[in-house]
Amino acid sequence: MVRLWKWLPGERSTIERENDVALAIAAGSNAFAVFLIDTFTSIESAVAVFYVIIMLLSADFLSRFGVLAAGAMCTALCVISFFVSHGIDNDLATFLRLVGSLSALLITTALLYKNETGRLALLASHHRTKSSEYRYRSIFKQSGIALWEQDLTALNALLDNLRAQGVVDLCAYTRDNPEFPKACTEAIRTVAVNDAALEVLGNITQEQAIGPISRFIPHDCPSLFGFVKAFFHGQRRFESKGRIRDYHGTESVILMAVEFPEDQSGLDRIVIGLVDITEREAAQATMMAAQAELARASRASAVGALSASLAHELNQPLGALLMNAQACLRWLNRNPPDLKAAIRAAERTMKDGERASQIVKTTKAMLSRSPIASEKVDLTSLVEETRSLLEYEIERQNISIDLTSPPNLPPANASKSEIQQVLINLITNAMQAMEEARTKSRRISIQLSTADTGFVVMAISDTGPGLSSEAIENVFEPYFTTKASGMGMGLAICKSTVESRGGKLTARNNETVGATFEIALPVENQGRLTRMYDVPPMVAQIG
Repeated sequence: MVRLWKWLPGERSTIERENDVALAIAAGSNAFAVFLIDTFTSIESAVAVFYVIIMLLSADFLSRFGVLAAGAMCTALCVISFFVSHGIDNDLATFLRLVGSLSALLITTALLYKNETGRLALLASHHRTKSSEYRYRSIFKQSGIALWEQDLTALNALLDNLRAQGVVDLCAYTRDNPEFPKACTEAIRTVAVNDAALEVLGNITQEQAIGPISRFIPHDCPSLFGFVKAFFHGQRRFESKGRIRDYHGTESVILMAVEFPEDQSGLDRIVIGLVDITEREAAQATMMAAQAELARASRASAVGALSASLAHELNQPLGALLMNAQACLRWLNRNPPDLKAAIRAAERTMKDGERASQIVKTTKAMLSRSPIASEKVDLTSLVEETRSLLEYEIERQNISIDLTSPPNLPPANASKSEIQQVLINLITNAMQAMEEARTKSRRISIQLSTADTGFVVMAISDTGPGLSSEAIENVFEPYFTTKASGMGMGLAICKSTVESRGGKLTARNNETVGATFEIALPVENQGRLTRMYDVPPMVAQIG
């Protein structure tokens, strides 16, 4: 709906509305008087110019459309008066007076219309500013993050003074002037805080929070100097972790963030965001202490695992060494002594001692993270040599070991001592399984073959009771064992040893009786992998 009046109902008081009505009546009366004078008198001056005064009086209470309507009315009165008083036939001077009057009316109307349009635009801008201010204040007050409004005007003047003195390095200036940080805290003044900030500052009132921040931030706080330095060098944003002292003197750890304005017009209200992270810092300290304790426990556990591994690895060669030494003595104590048998027993004793020594060397290399060199290993010769080492136990338990090897079998790329120890473990486990099950036909078959993927495969099969479904799933897990006196480390070590050479160790039950453990080793060097029990990280720290 088009409004002629400038003010909406309710925007003006009763007295102001009465004044507007009186002013409107006066303007209308004056317009009628000017019309009568211009029409029915012989005055030759441009009486119609007085309509301009009427327009100026009306501008105080008329809207933009009201101004246009008043201008149109005055123009119409002026034209009607001209034709009534002068008719169609008139001289040039009279016509020019009319043109002058109309021009004055049109210009006045246009200026008043423009003025009213500008006033409305200013009011709209003011309304938007107020709305924006209201939204900002609403967000500022209701935000769950502590917001601190600071006046940096005095700080900016202080820093401008330093720039004028030629100060460029603020760090050097601070070292030469220890009182400078304190002056900065006095120059930064709090002008407003929200409820969350009041809580951080010790559940105080707005009045208690207003003033220099020196009451809350120690002048020696590194984050304060970082804030001043960022402002001095014209950075747009600064964030840091620092300390804050509340109204009652209790210190807290905070995260602060601020964005500086591009110009200096907004330095009187700079918003700083604060987040109290005291509990988080305490939790982190507790977590670090727990991690340190866990590291100590892990080191102890790793040492225990390594000790168990070493004990398991040395148990077999040391037991074989003792049995071969006893056998050697028995052959020598015969009458007459069986020197050939004694020599064979002594040779086996030497090999067992060398094997125990190699285990110790390998363990030492693992602890020092020294790489264990790979070599070309002839698996056929390795099986024969291993069978010779276990000759006494094989004969004692009446076990036959059959070897099947294809011609031109390529050598495996591995460590001979490591793979031999794996093979001894697997053969020993097979012999113990058949012994415990009291198997009548005790046979171990070792079959060598090649795979299309560049691997050589060694399958060790026995005629024992086989593996249970639980054992099939967990046989290579550390500390899993089916033996009453077992530690559960042997097969886990075997698996990690084979995998460290890029190979694979698997287990399965045979279709008829017994189980098969299959070792796949690469023909070419595939690089040394990380073992499960190579050197546990915590043990490496001990070493």
